[in-house]
Amino acid sequence: MRLQERLPDRVCVGERVYKVDLDFRNVLNMLDVLARDDLMPDARTWLAVRCVMKHPPKNVDGVLLAVRAMLFPKQKSPDKKKLTDFGQDADMIRAAFLQSYHINLWRDKLHWMEFTALLSCLPEGSRYTEVIGIRSRPMPKATKYNAEERQWLAQAKAAYAVRLTDKERENLYQSSMHRTAESLLALAKRGENTNGK
Repeated sequence: MRLQERLPDRVCVGERVYKVDLDFRNVLNMLDVLARDDLMPDARTWLAVRCVMKHPPKNVDGVLLAVRAMLFPKQKSPDKKKLTDFGQDADMIRAAFLQSYHINLWRDKLHWMEFTALLSCLPEGSRYTEVIGIRSRPMPKATKYNAEERQWLAQAKAAYAVRLTDKERENLYQSSMHRTAESLLALAKRGENTNGK
């Protein structure tokens, strides 16, 4: 998004333009609804759109696609480690915004794009940035000098780890199995090529 552009509050679906309320609370509620497995797909889509519009139109699928494409243009890789959870880290995020920006997330209204930009640029010094630093820090290779550092980091990572949902754990397992299968197929093909020569 360019510096001179305004924060979007509308999405275009075909010829129609729909006004949406993209306050960060509404978007988080939308994401929560989309993660629910206890709803039928049509109900999930309607409720998700209802989080950002008072009166969803008939074309809820198109609106949801447009909102998601605007807010989440880059899909993260399923293999990428999850560093934050808006539920688990809620208090630390609120405290960091108050400490760094004097924004009270309990009361202040904030567009999703503004919220995520500020979140990703939080300066050092808050508990939240310390925890993200621990979660993202790679474990150093073992040497005869760093046993204490490695032990401390392992304990800190365990204490502050993002708790995955059952669905996230299943997706991680499926992704790992897929990578393993691809590696085995590549090895088998190399063996066929070697035997064929």
